[in-house]
Amino acid sequence: MTSHITLSLTRLLAQNSGAPFLFIGSGFSRRYIGLEQWDELLKRFCSGIKEFGYYSSQHNKDMPKAASEMARDFNDVWWKSEEFAESRGKYSDTINSVSSALKHEMAEYLTGISHNKVAHDGILKELEVLSRLNVDGIITTNWDLFLEELFPDYKVFIGQEELLFSNPQSIAEVYKIHGCASQPNSLVLTNEDYELFESKNPYLAAKLITIFIEHPIIFIGYSISDKNIQNIIGSIVNCLGQDKLDVFGRNLVFIQRAKEGEEPSFQPSMMAIGETRLNITVIRTGNYLDVYEAIESTKRKIPARILRYCKEQMYDLVKSNDPETKLAVVDIDQIDNKEDVEFVMGVGVAREHEGISRQGYKGVSLDNIFADIISVDSKYDAAELLREVYPTLLKRSNKYIPGYKYLRLVGVNSVEELRASEFSEVEAILNKSERKDYRYVQYKKQYENQFKTMGTAEIIASVTAEKATVIIPFQDDAHIDLAAVKEFLWANRESLKTDVSSYATYFRKLACLIDRVEFGF
Repeated sequence: MTSHITLSLTRLLAQNSGAPFLFIGSGFSRRYIGLEQWDELLKRFCSGIKEFGYYSSQHNKDMPKAASEMARDFNDVWWKSEEFAESRGKYSDTINSVSSALKHEMAEYLTGISHNKVAHDGILKELEVLSRLNVDGIITTNWDLFLEELFPDYKVFIGQEELLFSNPQSIAEVYKIHGCASQPNSLVLTNEDYELFESKNPYLAAKLITIFIEHPIIFIGYSISDKNIQNIIGSIVNCLGQDKLDVFGRNLVFIQRAKEGEEPSFQPSMMAIGETRLNITVIRTGNYLDVYEAIESTKRKIPARILRYCKEQMYDLVKSNDPETKLAVVDIDQIDNKEDVEFVMGVGVAREHEGISRQGYKGVSLDNIFADIISVDSKYDAAELLREVYPTLLKRSNKYIPGYKYLRLVGVNSVEELRASEFSEVEAILNKSERKDYRYVQYKKQYENQFKTMGTAEIIASVTAEKATVIIPFQDDAHIDLAAVKEFLWANRESLKTDVSSYATYFRKLACLIDRVEFGF
């Protein structure tokens, strides 16, 4: 039965033509990956210097000021202590300020933290729905890499500078306004960092104002009284006339974790920003699934990442004077291979009829092939498929197309036999990708730290389906449990379809890898 929270939020979101933006704070990472609060995180790095309580008490629990003093002491220890000799060898060239050493060590810790600390089934279900959300974008003050894992197709902008001096499209993007662990010096950590950040708040507000007016903004992991949020909203309020303030307030939704025994609630509230009062919405619940299901119900049919790319390229085309700019009509899953296309017009291709008897094998689509390749028994005549369909696939820009299974079925068992056969054109299709192409380098460290000792079935059981597709390829071919992966792909076969899943490319790549490992020459 749908909860009243889900129904109420669905109605609220339906009143706005824009898809939601998420504004993510530290409580989000604490909920899903067990990340420490800021003071607890700083305590981890007090070895060799004074206790954290000293720095905190010296500055009346003002964390940025405490971090500034702590960073100065830490810098001295970092350059001298044998404990950090390895770090000095890796990072000494990028230490450009007195706080850099502390930022680099914190970033090292954050990039290595386990992103799979699922406390119970309810949290796991929340993560599954979260990974499917087709929100227009995410703004966050968090430093960790959890959001990049949840939304791997979204373009990431790190820090104020990158956001201010880039061309964001407000679709399928993550704005890490306080920096990111992937760029340690970008972290907004010390009092000096915050002063610099706040001095640019009016510029940031100008960049975000259209988003806040045209989209519902759902805050997760923040208190309404959070100073950072108050300052950012205050900067936007200062840019708005009275006529826009009501619209602005209606777009702000704060998700607050309900206390033990507290009934879930969805209610209007008042937020004070200086002398301005904003009418906002506050949701209190212990089950965030109610919130995510409401957001999911508003999703568009076209994935946000595709819209972002089209919007970005349309802007480039309009401002270009180059007569060589190219227009192309391509399928959704070709957008990963767009080097020669400045603008993609149309994000889908007319669906081919599945009836082979009516159109012959030329009516077989890539969706059909992927559905068939993961099936136990093929419903196609392999020779006819290779003869009629694969030559047309050669002309397409898709990089990941399976085919070894069909070659084995027609008795082709080596490259030499393939070259001597009537299906020799298929070699060019199979050579579009190499084994290394199936691995996303940004997940290598996580695999080595968290999953290297796991079997394939364990990996599948411990993470979301989308995450499994990017972790399994790091296993050695001989260690991949083919039966487990094929069962997994069959259970997630709908995710192989580009018009159903935003992550179709990830599932398709895994299907191609399994075809290569099991049937490759």
